[in-house]
Amino acid sequence: MFTSAMRNLSSGVMLGLIGTVLSLSFASLLFGGGNYSQFQAGITTLLMTAVIATLAIGFFSSRDGMAAIPLPSAVAMTAALVAEQTIAQQDIRLVMICGTLLAALVMILLGQARLGRVIRYLPLPVLAGFLAGVGWLFFSGGVRLVQPELLSLDLVLNPSVWLVLFFGGLLFFAQKKLGGSMVLPTGFLILIFLFNLLGAGFPEWSGGWFFDGRTLSFWSMNWLPRYDRIGVSDAINLPWGGILTLALISVFSMLLQATSLELTVGDSIDLDRELKVASGANLLTGLMGGSVASLSLSQTTLNQQMGGQGKAPAIIAALILLLFCLAGSSVWAYLPLPAVAVVLVYQGLIFMDQWLYQSRSRFGMMDYQIIALIFTVIILSGFLPAVLLGTLITILMFVRQYSRLRVIHHNTDATTLRSRVERPLRHKKALEKYGNRVRVVRLKGFLFFGTAYTLLEELKTMLQPPCVFMILDFSRVSGTDSSTANALLRLHRACVQRNIILILTAVPYELKQLLESSDLKMLEDGEEAKLTTRGLMDTAGLFVNWDRALEWCENELLSRLPTNESGEYTLESVLKERLDLLPYEVVHLVRYFEPVDAKAGETFIKQGDKADALYLITKGKVDIELETGEENRQRLKTMMPGTIIGEMGVYTGGIRTASATAVVDTQLMRLTAKSLQDMESHNQLMAVRLHRFVVMLLTQRLSDSNKVLEELFD
Repeated sequence: MFTSAMRNLSSGVMLGLIGTVLSLSFASLLFGGGNYSQFQAGITTLLMTAVIATLAIGFFSSRDGMAAIPLPSAVAMTAALVAEQTIAQQDIRLVMICGTLLAALVMILLGQARLGRVIRYLPLPVLAGFLAGVGWLFFSGGVRLVQPELLSLDLVLNPSVWLVLFFGGLLFFAQKKLGGSMVLPTGFLILIFLFNLLGAGFPEWSGGWFFDGRTLSFWSMNWLPRYDRIGVSDAINLPWGGILTLALISVFSMLLQATSLELTVGDSIDLDRELKVASGANLLTGLMGGSVASLSLSQTTLNQQMGGQGKAPAIIAALILLLFCLAGSSVWAYLPLPAVAVVLVYQGLIFMDQWLYQSRSRFGMMDYQIIALIFTVIILSGFLPAVLLGTLITILMFVRQYSRLRVIHHNTDATTLRSRVERPLRHKKALEKYGNRVRVVRLKGFLFFGTAYTLLEELKTMLQPPCVFMILDFSRVSGTDSSTANALLRLHRACVQRNIILILTAVPYELKQLLESSDLKMLEDGEEAKLTTRGLMDTAGLFVNWDRALEWCENELLSRLPTNESGEYTLESVLKERLDLLPYEVVHLVRYFEPVDAKAGETFIKQGDKADALYLITKGKVDIELETGEENRQRLKTMMPGTIIGEMGVYTGGIRTASATAVVDTQLMRLTAKSLQDMESHNQLMAVRLHRFVVMLLTQRLSDSNKVLEELFD
């Protein structure tokens, strides 16, 4: 118990000290150019921001041990916005109020909509470029504390600048070399002592190192904003574009820290809850004129390393911050600005090292060039142009990356991919020979302007002989836009020029509407209108799925081939074709079969009945259907003349697993289980021949299925 309490105490004290140093530095960055009373009020505001954020996030976060500070990126962007827009000192608090409240609004909206995961979809190079730019803002802001004009000769001649850069670099390298949590607070205390010593020894240098003015107590400095002095015109005249940018980047920066923290703790964090908690904290800090605050990756990691547990470290850290807030005003008169400037330069070097220098090894060349470009734009033009550039780059990266994705799920022809129609042997051989005239392309994913042109160019390369039919299937497409419709219109024109029939299947309703509005003529297959090859020469065909479209193409292709077949198959012709039997052997085998007629729509095999016969189709067409409900049936296969159905049930002696319904008037030859037993008893040679025929048929079906599976899963 004692050990745990000491760990919590040491962790809380350290979090409080680091939070105090950072709050002092951030206040100097924002209010260092004003008078001493504004500076004191600014320090108090930043410290109170840290107190509220520490307690709110420490108590209500989705994980124990979370620490919080005023968000560095928000402070840096506020300072940059003030400098770019030349905002007066008395209006800085108004900018902070609006930026913090707007950030709180964005946080609560994202949290309520459960969109915290949006950070996972933003390009990391763009965010890294912004954070590297934040490093520059800290670095330049630290230098400006001792030398307001950067582009001047005084920058080189001012010894304070060189001292700040030297000690800032020294503190940075000490942190890199030694690590640990003591470097920053210890270094800051040493710097305060050292610069006070230098200021006393070299008064000609230290003329602007210390604030001159009356020290105010916490209760008399009027650090809360005076809303009675704020008019509507004051709010209207604010740079709202920059403030909105500040709010959005602050939210994304917080989410980025949260996702980075997930890697550190090795567990997921409820980003939506973190957004809600942070929104509540920022609502309070915004109303009192404070800056945007959020959870801190470095502070939380420090608390974890020091063994802090539960909410005790947050309470102790808040007390330390509050103590400095209440009693520290008498010490601030001895606070040298160069010491604070060193901390700002140190913070800038930390950001630029992590997001600019180290990014060279963590990102590819193109991604790193994006980081460097955004960083350069922030230096030359400020944050708002960089945000516009980052938005453009985000869009272009999305289009570029998504355009690289293959939207063609499957590309094949009718030699391997067949419809659910089992055809006679001669037709199968014909399709194996001429099936390359039917091209089947199944699409997937989201089709939009980034992929439509690439898809169009790839499909055009397939419009070459011997292609006669092109089937485009949209069953796996999740969405489309007008560019997809335009690409299909151009594809159809190319098909018409090459006398190729274009068939679309499973077309989404929205895309169908766009195609119709684009004057693309389409004919839909149905009960009332059966499509013909001639009818589709200048139009596109619509089918409910690719299987129906492929069946239609197979029928059209077979009808074009020269053949002497009438479409009617006698048992004798099938047996001769399959088994190469002699005429007298065929006669002996045929006498075991009996003819059966089935009218169109008649179900002569019912699912669930006992299997007592197999059937050979000699004329007509039969659908094999799976009954999934009282009136729901799903077509499994269509059987054509010359094929056998029901053989599995006869051999296994089980029940029927599907129903068989005649599509048109159909003629069949039936072999009952009793006739098969008679054949096996009295004519064993013929029974062997029949069994061989069934085995060959099943083998062929298995082989066809394997080819389709290989094609689909290749």
